[in-house]
Amino acid sequence: MRLNELTRALAAGLNVRWASDGYKVYWQDDVIYVTYEPNGFTGALAVSEIEDCYVKISDEIVKDE
Repeated sequence: MRLNELTRALAAGLNVRWASDGYKVYWQDDVIYVTYEPNGFTGALAVSEIEDCYVKISDEIVKDE
C-alpha cells in the first residue's frame, strides 16, 4: 500500500491492518498509529512500514502489490 492509498482507506473508515490482523492502523490528529490489539501496545507508523498495510475485508485480505 502507498501513503495516498492508506490515507484514503483510513478516511473512508476501512479496517486497515499492518503486517498481520493483530495490528490495527488508525489516524488520530496528524499521526497514523498502529496498535497491537492483543496487548494494546501502540506506536506511530513509520513511513517504511506503510507498504505492509492492507485493508481487511472480513476474513479476506486485499493487498496491493
